[in-house]
Amino acid sequence: MDISLMRNITAGFFRKRKKLPLKVQGFFLTKLSEMLDKGFTMGESLDFLGRTNGGRMAMFQSMRHGLQSGQPIYQVFYKEGFDHQTCTQLYFAESHGFLVAALKESGEYLLRKDDQRKRLIRLLQYPIILVAVLIIVSILLQTLLLPRFQMFYDSMGYKPNTILKLFLHTLQTMPLYSLITIVTVLLGGALFSRLLYKKSALERAAFFSGLPVVQSYYRLYQTTFLAREWSFLLKSGFSINEIIQIMLKQDFHPLLKESAVELKEMLTFGYTFPEAVSHLGFVEEELMVIVAHGEKNGKLEAELMFYSQFCLQRLEEKFMKVFLVIQPVVFALIGLIVIAIYLSIFLPMFEVIDSI
Repeated sequence: MDISLMRNITAGFFRKRKKLPLKVQGFFLTKLSEMLDKGFTMGESLDFLGRTNGGRMAMFQSMRHGLQSGQPIYQVFYKEGFDHQTCTQLYFAESHGFLVAALKESGEYLLRKDDQRKRLIRLLQYPIILVAVLIIVSILLQTLLLPRFQMFYDSMGYKPNTILKLFLHTLQTMPLYSLITIVTVLLGGALFSRLLYKKSALERAAFFSGLPVVQSYYRLYQTTFLAREWSFLLKSGFSINEIIQIMLKQDFHPLLKESAVELKEMLTFGYTFPEAVSHLGFVEEELMVIVAHGEKNGKLEAELMFYSQFCLQRLEEKFMKVFLVIQPVVFALIGLIVIAIYLSIFLPMFEVIDSI
């Protein structure tokens, strides 16, 4: 085999498996939407981005060749490791035609997602360092300091009372129990994930929609996506039945396909579209009301777009509240651990002093 051909195959193999960072994906998508909006063709835009990002020239050339060979745009982006939700939006964009808007919204979404991830890392960075220091201090206390105190107490003939003995035992065995708990949770989580993903996409969606903490975030996320894409498709002149057919034709997003099957069956049995939507348990209940009201006044596409923006705003506000709660909770737990360490040292000492 030709050496250059082998090199190209190897390079392609690794490139497809190296997923771009979210920030880079968001930057490329927003720049691509800006260039398309200003009149550049897709090929010209990809060529320009490749030339201004020399390290990823091969990726943009591969994308250009894929489009020139007739591959759908969502497949081209999917092969290059772009975000799955972004590729789904591009799939719908090929039907409704609002490609520039889809690219722009996808890019902004990925940039916000990357910003939220970095913000969470910043919030947890200092507490994680403190926890690591506390673990080291706890190990040193248990291996060096506490045995010496125990020898001192034994020489004084001191015997701790039952409550203090239980407290000291709990503190000494806490690292072991914590490790066992973490390993058990990880193994249980891995096993449960395998069992969960053997189920259908609708069953998985129903599970996540029923989790006490996760359900509101999951439903808002799915509702935002569906309302926005339905709005674009309706705006392009597609009927409800045609939208369902578009959802049925794709194979890379199982939840959408299974939802389309359920919606089609409900409509076949004589249910109205709002009633069929109400049977999708993974979306907000308000979506049925919005669909019914929009059909009644003839402004369904506009109301769906407004509602998708409303859901996105609520989702971001919920994430902000979580960020504001995480750090104080972590610091409170660290404070309790510090207090427990001090008490393990000083409580026996105070009792010895009182007994003298």
